[in-house]
Amino acid sequence: MIKRILAFVVMGVLATSVVALAADAPKVADAPKVADAPKNDYVGASSKSCMCHFKQFKAWSATPHAHAFEGLQATTPEQLKKMNELLKTTVKDHPETDAACVGCHVTGYKLGGYPAADSLKNSALARVSCEVCHGPAKNHMTVPAADKAGRKASMLVPTIETCKKCHTTEMSPKFDFAVMSKKVHPVVVAAPAK
Repeated sequence: MIKRILAFVVMGVLATSVVALAADAPKVADAPKVADAPKNDYVGASSKSCMCHFKQFKAWSATPHAHAFEGLQATTPEQLKKMNELLKTTVKDHPETDAACVGCHVTGYKLGGYPAADSLKNSALARVSCEVCHGPAKNHMTVPAADKAGRKASMLVPTIETCKKCHTTEMSPKFDFAVMSKKVHPVVVAAPAK
C-alpha cells in the first residue's frame, strides 16, 4: 500500500514539473514558419538521376569534380603533408575520413547528403556533383519537364562565392570563375534567352 501511495506522489510531482516546464517553453505558434515547399533532398549524380541532362552529366563525368573523392582516397603522404602545410591543418592520415577534407570532395556533406545511410546513394554523393553548385535536386526532379520556369526556379545558379567555399586562395590561387565554370560545365544546358 505504501508503494502505491509513493508511486502516486512521485507521478504527481513529475506531472506538475512537466506542466510547469511546458508553460515556460515557446509555443508552437511562436516557432518560425518553414516554407510550404516539400523537403528537398540530395539525390546524387548517376545516369538515372541525370537523364534529363545526360549530355551535361556525360561531360561532367570526365571532369576532376566527378572523381574528387577518389582523388582524396588516393592522397599520398607527401600530398597530405603539403596540404597540411598549405591549409594549416593537422590531418594525420586517411583524409577521406577527415571533416577538414571531405566537405570539398563530396556532395551535401552533413547537409543531408554525404554520408548517406544507403550505400548506393552514398556512392552517388561521393563526388562533387551538380547538386554542390545547384542545390539538392529532389524537388527539381519532380517538376514536369514542360514547366520550364518551375524547373529553373527549383535550382540555384552558382556564383564565384559558391566555388570559393572550396577553391580558396590557398588551394586555387589562380582560380578564374569564368574559365573554370566552363571546364566544370562544358556543355551548355539551354540556349540563352533572347
